[in-house]
Amino acid sequence: MRRLSEESLRIAINLEQRYSAWLDITRERESMPTSMFFTKKGTSEYLTVKNGDRSTTIGARSPETEKTLAEYTGRRDLLDQSLRDIGAAMGEIIAQYKALRLPTLPTKIAKILRELDIAGNLGVELVVVGTNAFPAYELACGIRMPEDPTEDFDLAWCRTEGVADGSPLMRALKKADSSFRINKSKPYQALDSMGYEVEMLVAPSLFKTLSKSEVFSSMAVFPEQEWLLLGRQIRSVVVSSDGKPCPLVVPDPRYMALLKIWLSKKPERNPLKVAKDRRQGESLLLATANSLQSSHPIDIDFVLGLPEELMPVFNEWAASNAFIPAAGYDMR
Repeated sequence: MRRLSEESLRIAINLEQRYSAWLDITRERESMPTSMFFTKKGTSEYLTVKNGDRSTTIGARSPETEKTLAEYTGRRDLLDQSLRDIGAAMGEIIAQYKALRLPTLPTKIAKILRELDIAGNLGVELVVVGTNAFPAYELACGIRMPEDPTEDFDLAWCRTEGVADGSPLMRALKKADSSFRINKSKPYQALDSMGYEVEMLVAPSLFKTLSKSEVFSSMAVFPEQEWLLLGRQIRSVVVSSDGKPCPLVVPDPRYMALLKIWLSKKPERNPLKVAKDRRQGESLLLATANSLQSSHPIDIDFVLGLPEELMPVFNEWAASNAFIPAAGYDMR
């Protein structure tokens, strides 16, 4: 692992701020009608509001409907100009980000995550797990970890209250690429026309928050997904391969790290993933212990609250790294 420079961290912070502004404006812009105009019917004109393929009329031409159209047009034009301005500013930051070789994610993943974020689902109903979560941890910890590229894309369901509206993930997938469909042999997985895989994992305790119309379903139950609901999520913004912002919300790094190490010891784990799991888990736990003492401390309270299955995993790691929870850790 190597530490990121102060300049790198400054660029990452600036990117997150610009993206946040872009997100707010994009959400407002997408909440507006697609278009608004007067349509002549017979001898009268009516104000027509179009949303996607649907059109409705909301009144005959009058001072009130003319004002409604003027307000809509003015606000739309202002938001569009703001998006262009923020896009240009964000483009300069992204160029610096790429020049510093900061962590990136594939274009397809970024497109899906932006759609989830615009819809307000990222971090509320879905978080990124697995290898694709690690760029967020790198920026949070201010370090670069060994790269372990992967083709798969896993998300975990994280809605803890209420019931979801439909299938948030499939809505985002369809907006990113209309060819996505559920894999009938693996109904927890969606495939696009090129065979790209996106999987949704659900902790047993959260089945109750899924909509009855949810199109993803689990064939197997993985109790270990419960661990990723613990602690405090991390939100970050990285850059995609095509030079666009990519929002990330990921589980608490302490539990992700311990889960990765635990998976490396799981007898039925794919042997090809064991070494990567252990390397990622140990690297992340070291980085978290060193860099996130304030937000994600690995202290006595944390250790005593660990799930029973993770206690021996932590004890083994602590012993091999001479780590004492009460004293913290200084990575050299």
